[in-house]
Amino acid sequence: MLTSANTKTTTKGRRAERAPVQARARFREPGFNPFDVELYDLSSTGFRMVTFSRPQIGKAIWVSLPGLQPLEAIIRRADGNNYGCEFTHPLHPSVAKHLQVKLR
Repeated sequence: MLTSANTKTTTKGRRAERAPVQARARFREPGFNPFDVELYDLSSTGFRMVTFSRPQIGKAIWVSLPGLQPLEAIIRRADGNNYGCEFTHPLHPSVAKHLQVKLR
């Protein structure tokens, strides 16, 4: 993830505070049908999901979080079935905080 002079850096070089969550989300790669994934971490700039699909790092995807319209994200890292994703357009901090509380 890139940082700018106007962006506050948090733990481990992250731009936003990450919170543990546990929820289902809908995941879709362009040209494929959506399916459920497990969502485990969430911040205003991204999330961690677990899926048996094998999306490629750098690939654009769409994710539907509970109560929100589909959001575009980029796969940034993979570790087994865990995928770290960065939102193309970060969530508003109040929206991220609301979801972090709701999805605990």
